[in-house]
Amino acid sequence: MAGTDRARSGPFASLLDQVLRDDEALEALAFAYSELDDAEGRSALAQAVLQDAADPIPALSIMLAVEPTPSLRHRLAAWIGLRGRVERVAQLEGTDAEGSARLIQRLPGLEPEALTVVWKDHDIEQIEIESANGMSFVDPIEVSSAEVAAERLTPLLWRHIRSGRGLPEGIDRFAPFFAPTPATDP
Repeated sequence: MAGTDRARSGPFASLLDQVLRDDEALEALAFAYSELDDAEGRSALAQAVLQDAADPIPALSIMLAVEPTPSLRHRLAAWIGLRGRVERVAQLEGTDAEGSARLIQRLPGLEPEALTVVWKDHDIEQIEIESANGMSFVDPIEVSSAEVAAERLTPLLWRHIRSGRGLPEGIDRFAPFFAPTPATDP
């Protein structure tokens, strides 16, 4: 499916172009993608989308929404990120000893989500992932650079992990906040 010399044409390219205009086609692609039993097949389909779609972002976003494998979710998010369409904002307040941070990201076609971390005495007290429906913004917090927020959170998260406490499911979706450059290799 993802041949390297294939030109962008034919029924698959037409389907991908239709995804941009038709929610039912987008849902059909998500269903077909989720029905593939192995990550290798899903990865091949995603690579075909990258090669054949005029704008692969909507298709990759819907694939990301249904992808169960963390490594492939990270790869899909990286491919979307390489096209500059991922919005990321970091809100940070407090000090190294006590404070809170919220890492907010929005992928095209998906609702925003946030990783919220609250710490006191250099120890994480709360860590959770919020969807757009559950997000609450009581007081405006100054927007910080993602690098500054990641620098503040990294030692706290390592300490939390080493103490044997768990992290919320889905936290891997926020890995790009902590990575210097997104992964591009499939």
